[in-house]
Amino acid sequence: MTTASSLLRAPSAPAVVGYVRAAAGQSPVPQINALMRAGVAEEYIYIERTNGHKTAWPERDSLLPQLRSGDTITITRLDRLFYSVQNLIVVGTDLRDRGIRLHAVEQDIDSSTLEGRDFFSVMSVFAGLHHEFVRAATNDGLAAARARGKTGGRRPLLTPEQAEQAQQLYDSGASIPKIAQTFKTARSTIYRYITPKCH
Repeated sequence: MTTASSLLRAPSAPAVVGYVRAAAGQSPVPQINALMRAGVAEEYIYIERTNGHKTAWPERDSLLPQLRSGDTITITRLDRLFYSVQNLIVVGTDLRDRGIRLHAVEQDIDSSTLEGRDFFSVMSVFAGLHHEFVRAATNDGLAAARARGKTGGRRPLLTPEQAEQAQQLYDSGASIPKIAQTFKTARSTIYRYITPKCH
């Protein structure tokens, strides 16, 4: 099985890689065959075995930071690479901003085409609205709790100041892995606080 601990390629050559995610007991072969039919070489297909935890995908998290401008990552469906709509928008936008092509073969989504770019632009708008709705609902709930004399709830993973700094870093071009390293937290944490840029 190919692992993403080190992405082997010629120094200047763009890579075309495939990513397969299969749950325990599920065969990855149908996905592998689909990616090979789409032009991905077998030695560049990376396989993730998951145990049901939605965000613990170490193979993906190792592979994505190694991709660079001009590379292509190919999947069968969007839900193989992303665990939520918000994650799709944040990670997909990060890939686009880094010049990395995303191709979902079964859904015919290709970020290198006009239609693919439009898809992510529209999704970015909805992600921003979703972020605002969640923040407004959270603030309303906290205000209501304070009015009843209650405090508490889960301690935020980032303070409001840190969340603002993370957003500023992202807007200035910093990658998600770099931001996570800056705040000494998981990439999945940063994904929760970032609103993708709309183009």
